[in-house]
Amino acid sequence: MTEVLRNTSQNFDGAEKKKVLEQVFAQYDANGVEELTPIQVQILHGDLRMGGISLPQVFASVKYICATNNCHISELYDLIQEMDRRYFLIQDFRWEFSFLDREQKQSITVAQAKWFVQSVHGRFFSPGKWSNFVKSRAVPGSGVTFAEIEVMLCDIPSKQILEEEERERERLQKERQKRKEQEAAAAKAERMRRQQEREAAKKLEELENKKAEEERLRREREEAIREKENAERKLKEDEEERERLKRLEEEERRKREADENLYKDAELHKEAAEKAEKDADNELAKLESEKDGADEKKRKMIEEEEERQRKLKKDNKNKRIRYQLKVAIKAKDKYQLEFSMTEFKNAKLSDDDMDYEKAKRLLRQLSAKEGLQKAMTKREIEELDRAMTFVRKHGLEVELASEMMDANKLLSHLRRLERIRHEILELKQSTVAEIRSYTSPPLIVHTVMTATFLLLGHKEGETKDWKAVQALVGKTGKESLKRRCLELDAKTLALKTAKKARKLLEKYELDDVRDISAGAATFFVWATAMIEEAFALLEQESS
Repeated sequence: MTEVLRNTSQNFDGAEKKKVLEQVFAQYDANGVEELTPIQVQILHGDLRMGGISLPQVFASVKYICATNNCHISELYDLIQEMDRRYFLIQDFRWEFSFLDREQKQSITVAQAKWFVQSVHGRFFSPGKWSNFVKSRAVPGSGVTFAEIEVMLCDIPSKQILEEEERERERLQKERQKRKEQEAAAAKAERMRRQQEREAAKKLEELENKKAEEERLRREREEAIREKENAERKLKEDEEERERLKRLEEEERRKREADENLYKDAELHKEAAEKAEKDADNELAKLESEKDGADEKKRKMIEEEEERQRKLKKDNKNKRIRYQLKVAIKAKDKYQLEFSMTEFKNAKLSDDDMDYEKAKRLLRQLSAKEGLQKAMTKREIEELDRAMTFVRKHGLEVELASEMMDANKLLSHLRRLERIRHEILELKQSTVAEIRSYTSPPLIVHTVMTATFLLLGHKEGETKDWKAVQALVGKTGKESLKRRCLELDAKTLALKTAKKARKLLEKYELDDVRDISAGAATFFVWATAMIEEAFALLEQESS
């Protein structure tokens, strides 16, 4: 039957052709539903043509010929004709594809595939259809196999389809243009509205700024008065604290002299006790050797003497331990104290002279002193405050009066630095803008800003032109003046730079700067504090 169908190109009359088709249709319509599915059609065509065509090609043929997704008997002949067309086209296309696939990878590039389809479709090539194909690929950019494009190669678009695509593109273009015009009109209206809002806001801001400026000047005057009063009060408190610590230092000096008198002969007594202990030990060794060969009477005398020497050794050992502790107290050596206290405790001696308690206090004193020195070296407020609190808590202010004076002075300095950093942090942009707004600034403002940028790493020549200073002041982000001031570490300042900046600022007082510019006054205070810190660190390193 299939052989007959192959020869349908012969001159059969209509009735005979219909009969053949009905017989073939019935052969593959196994369920008698009077329709063939695409798979049944594929099997039918495979029996006609060796290998047949792929299922996607069958679906494309059915879609092109049939009214539904299945094939009615009336559509069978035309469907087979369409499938044959595709069958023979594919043979040629495979051969051309193999020429493009020179490396035999079974795939070609996207560009080659586009050229191939375009050369087949000619003037009916549809860019839109190709674009949809590229976008819908599972792995974009990968090589294109023949199976991916075989249906597209056989589906040559008609002029009507291309015209429809063009009309759709024009419609979309008009919609986009219309939307663009609407958006432009809306944006224009929005700009006008915002412009009006900005103008109204600007007027309101000018009024508020004027009031705020008047309020700021009033607060600054009050703040300046408060700062002056606080500074005077702090100076007075610091002076009182220094006087108190001086008295404590004098008291400690007298106590130290008394202790030196008390323990002045401790080394001699320790050495004497140590010698007596050693002599008793030697005597015991001698007596032990005399026991051998001695009669009972002499042995008894030796044992009595041994007992006396052992008691003598113990007494002198205890005496040596007591004076050893006194020597450690006098020497004020931490490790010597710890060793002597351990021996004293292990010997279970009574603390008749209160030396053990003195040693314990002295050990706390040395630890507190060490903590103070460590905190002063670190120059951190919290750690220094903790170390000073430890001294006060354990009642060691008298013994460490001198160290507490130095620590108190450093703590005041560090708190001032912290206060200045806080002022920089709270610095308003309007205050920075005030400095930048000068076209020809007062000399004092220019000098302060020159010193500021010197400390921040700029050369003096870079700041001679005020426009260059304005540019530096106006920087934002990581390069903003405020952020750079906060991040500067005085440890990194070169001595030469600190000296140069100090020379620029030493001819001015804070009140002189504040009378001209509140913003410049903030940077004057910051620069002065950083210079002081740099010299303090240098002094600490050299000591």
